[in-house]
Amino acid sequence: MISRIYRSLKGKGQIFVSVGQELTPDEIIGEAFISSGFRTLNLASLLSVPPEKVDKYLVRKLGQKIYKDELLAFKKGGLFWGKKVVVAPTDGILDFLNPKTGELRMSFLPKKQKLASGVYGIVELVDKNRGLVLIRTQISRIYGMFGSGKPRDGTLKLLGKREDLIVRENIDDRLNDNILVGGSLIFKDAISAAISASVEGIITGGINAKDFRGMAGGRLVFPRRLENDIGVSIVVCEGFGSIPIGEDIYQILSEYEGKFVSMDGNKGLINLPSFESSSIIRVKNTNLPPFKEGVLDIDVESSEAELELGMLVRVVGNSFSGNIGKLIGLDQSETLLPSGIKTYLATIETRRRKIKIPVANIEIISGA
Repeated sequence: MISRIYRSLKGKGQIFVSVGQELTPDEIIGEAFISSGFRTLNLASLLSVPPEKVDKYLVRKLGQKIYKDELLAFKKGGLFWGKKVVVAPTDGILDFLNPKTGELRMSFLPKKQKLASGVYGIVELVDKNRGLVLIRTQISRIYGMFGSGKPRDGTLKLLGKREDLIVRENIDDRLNDNILVGGSLIFKDAISAAISASVEGIITGGINAKDFRGMAGGRLVFPRRLENDIGVSIVVCEGFGSIPIGEDIYQILSEYEGKFVSMDGNKGLINLPSFESSSIIRVKNTNLPPFKEGVLDIDVESSEAELELGMLVRVVGNSFSGNIGKLIGLDQSETLLPSGIKTYLATIETRRRKIKIPVANIEIISGA
């Protein structure tokens, strides 16, 4: 399907592209300078002096830049003690000295971060004030059961097999900016570790109901438009408890290992961009509903989520509940059911058989 995705700078910076420009996945569309935190040094302890006297031994002024291994503070030796030398442990800026504790805070130097397009597409909107770019592109979409968290994007990383349990030990700082594909269940402490490690998103088969209730503001109701965010986005593909990610979904996600993807936890959506260069032709020839200039919360889901032949779907609320297959037929006229209700029927081809059910009992997993 053709859809719109956002790409945004994570700090103050500059956007390089303009409306109407064609993009490739590796094309740099902007860059920003990102502050990466700070470090605190107890100079009173390192120099063996009272906290209120630390400033006398600083060889740099507050507000100055300093680079790793450069001289930071110096105390001459005496008759009964040797000299004290303190060098900068990293590049940074001397930010603040606390005279009561003798602690010096060093802010790390901002790092330049380049923002790649990540997709074949066409720029539809540029908001330089907010560092946002809206791109029309071709995607495959996976619909999870439910989720939590605002739209985020990153590089897809498989954590293990689809039936594995994801624990805190599976998460570390090397996974920052990634979207993780977990197994059958992710525990609460692993979610907390993911937030601390600056992970963008988590895709899992199951989750404990109590943990999800905490993320969803105490609710277990799943409207498609929540406004929850705990610092990481989560899409649950199967339901509550330990449930392996479906083989079909896991196989699709496996093909995107190491590639750019986006997700919207609150809507339970995973967007997988096409990496075929020929997709730009379809993007150029497809027009989406217009949007208002400056309004970035654009909803085209209603037009995108229409049933199409070839879609991968799941049966819900029916005697065939849980069956997964390909949509191969849609009736053109209504059928009168034994219950007395008239409705359109759809034909789904599963691995074992073909079944015919009301369209209201179909949940889309991914686009055609």
